[in-house]
Amino acid sequence: MSSPRGIRHITSAWLLIGGILMSGSVLAQQPSDMDAVKAANQAFYAALSAHDVAAMQKVWSSDADTQNIGPRDKAIIVGWDNMKKGFERLFDSFPELKVSMEPEPRIKIVGAVAWASGIEQAQRKDKNGASSSGANLATNIFQKQDGRWLMVYHHASLMPQ
Repeated sequence: MSSPRGIRHITSAWLLIGGILMSGSVLAQQPSDMDAVKAANQAFYAALSAHDVAAMQKVWSSDADTQNIGPRDKAIIVGWDNMKKGFERLFDSFPELKVSMEPEPRIKIVGAVAWASGIEQAQRKDKNGASSSGANLATNIFQKQDGRWLMVYHHASLMPQ
């Protein structure tokens, strides 16, 4: 016959196992960091392609040291206010612009920092109606801030010919 102490140990073990299983199912229902970084990366390209400065601002960190280097930039653009002006100029120059990172970015997460790298495909039409397209090598860096993955750095350079 089992002693009361033995029963308590068995009961405690089952409660512990049950708690682990239940917490695992709760965690499984929450999006993983990988899914969240993929979504943040896609949100950047969706906002860029939609010419949506407000959506773009939601993707970016408000940190004063955020940086953007577009494929046509000749300097590093630092801080949201400067980046906003840069995006507005870009949207003005190219009324039609569609950019995506295809097919799948390579994503790496280390603690509260993640980066996505890959090839951007860009299709654009300028104010004069001239169409062009091209590929860029791109790296996007995200930082987890208050539970959200926000972009802190974007660099795209023209693909060598």
